[in-house]
Amino acid sequence: MTSTSDSPDSTAEQVEQTALACYLSTVVAIGNCMAEVCPSVGAMYRDRLLKLPRRLAFNATPQALEQSRDAVATDLLEYSRTASAWTAAGSNHAALLLEHLRETEDTLVASADLQSAFLDDLAEHIATSAEVDEVAQLRISFKRYAAGLSSYARRAKTEKLAAIEDLRRRREEIESWLAEATASNFIDHETGFLNRAAAEVRIQTQIGKQQPFCVIVAMQTEDGPPHSGPVVGQIMKELGDKLAATIRPYDMIFRWSENQFVTVFEATGAEIAARIKQIGGWLGEGSCTVEIDGQPSVVKTHTAISVVEYADGEAAGHLIARVESESRQEMATR
Repeated sequence: MTSTSDSPDSTAEQVEQTALACYLSTVVAIGNCMAEVCPSVGAMYRDRLLKLPRRLAFNATPQALEQSRDAVATDLLEYSRTASAWTAAGSNHAALLLEHLRETEDTLVASADLQSAFLDDLAEHIATSAEVDEVAQLRISFKRYAAGLSSYARRAKTEKLAAIEDLRRRREEIESWLAEATASNFIDHETGFLNRAAAEVRIQTQIGKQQPFCVIVAMQTEDGPPHSGPVVGQIMKELGDKLAATIRPYDMIFRWSENQFVTVFEATGAEIAARIKQIGGWLGEGSCTVEIDGQPSVVKTHTAISVVEYADGEAAGHLIARVESESRQEMATR
């Protein structure tokens, strides 16, 4: 008699679970490798990939697996492009700094040659003056040599200070570049979400996949005079958190402008119309608590959701321009 655990269905399920476990282990390993190879870019993709095991633990349906596989493929493609661009930019910057250092080296060598020639010429003149018998003529020569030495000392000091200043500027450039290299160029530091540069890369990636997609724009306005500076960052951080709770775990949120977020849905406008209506209802009218001058303050807000659907064959620049136009129209109606 065949036991339940040995039935074909049970065996198939075990095989599927083993395959899923291997898939998730591979995804996690890839994410960790991405972050290690290129920390500035890879960290944000690693964090997304590490969420997949938790997500699929709750939903391992074929549809969820397919969506997750597609999301991983998109992230790997985008990581490859952004990491390559980041590495190329770093190499170009390093090459430029190296060229500047070589120019500084050439300047110092030329200055040393001039100084050496000047001293050799002075030594020759002093040797010639030693043959002069008249004391008055000798005194005149010595005065000329003293004036020449003073002029030479001043010029040498100026040249060396200029070289030192140039080296200081180069050092500051290197330190600035290293600081940029340790922090992602795709992060909005006020909210912690990805920034517009990352959004434009994602749009280009989606276009390359030749699949229908939409750009969802969430614009938040305040009831009353708008705040500025860090307060806006607090308001947008809260909106970003709310928006993240309404979309799929593998969809990314980007801060498009001071008061806008965007995300990309791999679907047509008609397919997500009902979902967008729900999101608009959830985020529409609300309030958030921010800190103003050290004191908590409640700010009433309104969030409007708009959809810009990608037209087949459309260039990234044109789509981005349409997103901007949609944003301006939405702002004009507020």
